[in-house]
Amino acid sequence: MDHSVKRRSVIGAVGGLAIASLAGCLGDGTDGAADDTDDASADDGNGDSDGGESEPEAVGSDGLVYAFAPDRISILDPADGDVVDEITDEFDDEAWADPQITHDYGLLFVVEQSLSQVHVIDTETRTHETAIDVGPGVNHIYHPVDDEIWVHADDDGAFYVIDVDALEVSEIVEAGLEGEGHGKLLYHEAMGDTGYATNVNDPGVPVIDLETYERTGFVEFGEGGSTHYKAYGPRNGLAYVEYRGGTTVVNTETDEIVDELEFTGGMFLSPEEDRLAIVDDEVYIVDVTSEDSDVLGSLAIDGDPSTVRFGPEGETAFVANAESGDVAVIDVATLEEIDRLEAGEFDGRNRMAVVGDEYFITPADADESVAVVDMAAQEAELIDVGVSVDTLQYVGDSGTGYTGRYR
Repeated sequence: MDHSVKRRSVIGAVGGLAIASLAGCLGDGTDGAADDTDDASADDGNGDSDGGESEPEAVGSDGLVYAFAPDRISILDPADGDVVDEITDEFDDEAWADPQITHDYGLLFVVEQSLSQVHVIDTETRTHETAIDVGPGVNHIYHPVDDEIWVHADDDGAFYVIDVDALEVSEIVEAGLEGEGHGKLLYHEAMGDTGYATNVNDPGVPVIDLETYERTGFVEFGEGGSTHYKAYGPRNGLAYVEYRGGTTVVNTETDEIVDELEFTGGMFLSPEEDRLAIVDDEVYIVDVTSEDSDVLGSLAIDGDPSTVRFGPEGETAFVANAESGDVAVIDVATLEEIDRLEAGEFDGRNRMAVVGDEYFITPADADESVAVVDMAAQEAELIDVGVSVDTLQYVGDSGTGYTGRYR
């Protein structure tokens, strides 16, 4: 941990230089978000009559969807089925991944993998604020506290902490035991200042102090293997972590292993935080209100299921399928498939999906479209964006398990 402290002390001095260098590459201002915004206004011819520069107009993004393509960010209205705006900012062949919106929905942070950067979008003005250099192999992004964004850099096995106000890296937290490896962060407001990190190189989960930015312990699951997917049940205080083809269950009060499930996969919590969907070729539903983590049943889904999002009341679940070009609708109580909705073709391994109020939204990149499902009516339509999109973010309440403290 001494090495981690030294790295954190240095970043305060070099963080600004890294951002300045990056901004120069993009042709933006070099003094952070304010200068980037001013430059954008000047380029658009919005300066005032005496040659000064005005701020971009506040137009808002509530209820809209940001769809990320290699050369642009399209802004969609899911209610009207239209593209209402675009941000280009000289984007070219960007490799977007894993967006994260702040708790007040004012700023949207999104990973750009090819240059190990995080881009920042102001959702009020629909403008590109800046891009921030982070560690190599950047992948997943999290928002455990109001004023910080945590980004995992796989080549370092570390989290780069971005100050939301300063828009610069303020801390580096070494998480992986071997100093590298693909990793995620498990946290929930019920866990306080403690989080767990998963890592494909570690046979357990490092314990992370979110306040002191330190790895303070390690919960060992075995002598080998790796950890990856994760979830937390706030009603029973248990953490669920993928390990060796199964799911290890940990009591977060004692850091003790209390159970093991024989299946694993992507994990998605219901709005009432009482059910956990774990997705492999089947969708397993686990009761996360009791100490026993009862498995309520499972349902095989044809079409390579990728992502599950629960309906607003948790009575239905919607499954985005990567291969079959549709969305399966599940009755959660009976674990029966009750409908299939056409959602366009997807050209990839994992098909993401978000929920926003009454909508379930998933990309159909092979059709250069985004599929919008009205969850109450169980009806789907495609919004043509004219370009391949595989990453989305809704501006507003995206439900438990996606935006905010629960990812």
